[in-house]
Amino acid sequence: MRLLITCVALVGFAAPASAHVTVWPKASIAGAREKYEIRVPNEKQVDTIVVDVRLPAGLKVSSFEQKPGWSTELLRDSAGAIVGVRWSGKLAPMQFTEFGVLASNPAAASELLWSATQLYADGSRVEWSGPAGSKTPAPRVTLTPAR
Repeated sequence: MRLLITCVALVGFAAPASAHVTVWPKASIAGAREKYEIRVPNEKQVDTIVVDVRLPAGLKVSSFEQKPGWSTELLRDSAGAIVGVRWSGKLAPMQFTEFGVLASNPAAASELLWSATQLYADGSRVEWSGPAGSKTPAPRVTLTPAR
C-alpha cells in the first residue's frame, strides 16, 4: 500500500512538469504531406475554453479534423492564406485532446516552429511560445531533407 501511495504521489508531481502543448510527429520530411496532431493537455483546475495556434511559416494547410464539441475558426493573413486556427470548446481539468491538421511541409529542411495560446474559463492564459527547455516551450517539428 505504501508503495502504491508513493507511486501515485510521484506521478502526480511529475505530470504538470511534462504537460504542455505539443505537435506530433516531432519529425517529418521536407515537402511531404503530413497529418499533424496538436496535443493539448489541461493542467489547471479550470476548463480550457480556447486553443489558438499560429502555424509555422511555409506550412500549407489543406484541412482541419472535425472535433465534436469544438468550433474551428481559421485565421488568415491579408492575402487570405491560413496562418493560424482557433478552436473553442471545453476541455475539463486533467483531460487532454488532439486537433488534427493536414498540411504540406515547406520544401527545405528546417525546424517548424508552432506557437499556441491556451485560454481558461477563469480568464488566465498560457503562451506556449518559449524557447526549448523553458516552462512554456513552443512546439517544434524537425524537417529532414527529402531523399
